[in-house]
Amino acid sequence: MNARLSALSRPRAAIPIVLACAASAAAGALWGAGGPRIGSAHAESGGPPRATAGIKAPIQEILHCPLAFAGIHLLKDMPEWSQVAYHFCKPVNADLNQCVLYDGTGPDARLLGVEYLVSDPVYRKMPPEERAYWHDHKYEVDAGLLKSVTQSGEDEKKTLAVVRTLWGKTYHTWASGRDYPRGPARLFWSVTGEAPYVLSPEAKLPREMTGAAR
Repeated sequence: MNARLSALSRPRAAIPIVLACAASAAAGALWGAGGPRIGSAHAESGGPPRATAGIKAPIQEILHCPLAFAGIHLLKDMPEWSQVAYHFCKPVNADLNQCVLYDGTGPDARLLGVEYLVSDPVYRKMPPEERAYWHDHKYEVDAGLLKSVTQSGEDEKKTLAVVRTLWGKTYHTWASGRDYPRGPARLFWSVTGEAPYVLSPEAKLPREMTGAAR
């Protein structure tokens, strides 16, 4: 193993997908009757929450997982190192989704980091120095390296067709360390199919992705 990897923990084998995300009105609002679309309208109450309702953390808005998929990320400056990431996302507006990343779907899954997804028009308006942080998802979708964790068949195809058009900015806060995250957050990249961003033969894919192309 490369000496630079000695401090990095091997990604553990991902557990089988458990579809804990039930269908919801939020999911319907995101994808709509005509297929998936990015963004959804958020109804506001117009006033402070009732005392009996309590305070809800923003994370609760993604519990129904209107956009949830599994993929594999490559460390940008050391692409031979990869981590499987399960994305659970919510729309911020019509051009931006934000995702929390885990290394599994069970109650003991580790929080790996975050990924922001923007539309192509937003990406095209970025200055060149900012674009250097954003990756596309075209090859991953075409090669079967992204898999929905809540959909299948035509619904999954429609969802991934949207993801294919998006650009992602991904930082893993748990990129190294076995017992706790160590070191700084690291920029991760997508598998592009072109050197150096190709998937290592030693990369361990979760069971639902073992038939995917490398």
